[in-house]
Amino acid sequence: MGKEERISGPSEKIKFHSKIHDWGMMSYNAISELHIIPKSCTVTAKYYIEEILKKSLKIALRRKRKTGAVLVRRLLSNMSRYIFQQDGAPAHNAIKTQDWCKDNLNSFWEKGIWPGNSPGLNPIENLRAIIQSKINEMEVATNLNMLEKQLKLAFSQISPEILDNLVSGMPERIKTCLKYKGRYIGK
Repeated sequence: MGKEERISGPSEKIKFHSKIHDWGMMSYNAISELHIIPKSCTVTAKYYIEEILKKSLKIALRRKRKTGAVLVRRLLSNMSRYIFQQDGAPAHNAIKTQDWCKDNLNSFWEKGIWPGNSPGLNPIENLRAIIQSKINEMEVATNLNMLEKQLKLAFSQISPEILDNLVSGMPERIKTCLKYKGRYIGK
């Protein structure tokens, strides 16, 4: 009993386990503005078309700047060559959405082209991992507003080189996926 024992109270730990749902788009050259989906919102085909495709997508497709931050420059050097790709989310596959895309986009992958459960083949999922890593280096968010600001900041800090690496690495990722017969291939 020669050692003095110190008893301290429980340590306080801030816990914040909320999520933000968002939509963003990327190319090898640029990213769209990040669209934050309201917490109480279910993304239906109507919401997806009216709030995301007609607004966020169209704004990104109209950009003209060749240089500058990835949030302001045009997505591709030759915008006539873009192919809009989206995963198999129900709002993406809805007939209304497919019809809107046919009527409003130069080119897009129709329902069923994107392979299901394929995060290893989805460059934006790898971009999300990079963004999450940046957020993890920041002060722990204690509310949704703070988390949203951190998400937007991390998204805006993405460099053109990161985007180019994510997209240019796709042919090799596809070969690897084929080699492993479609199993998850990681980052």
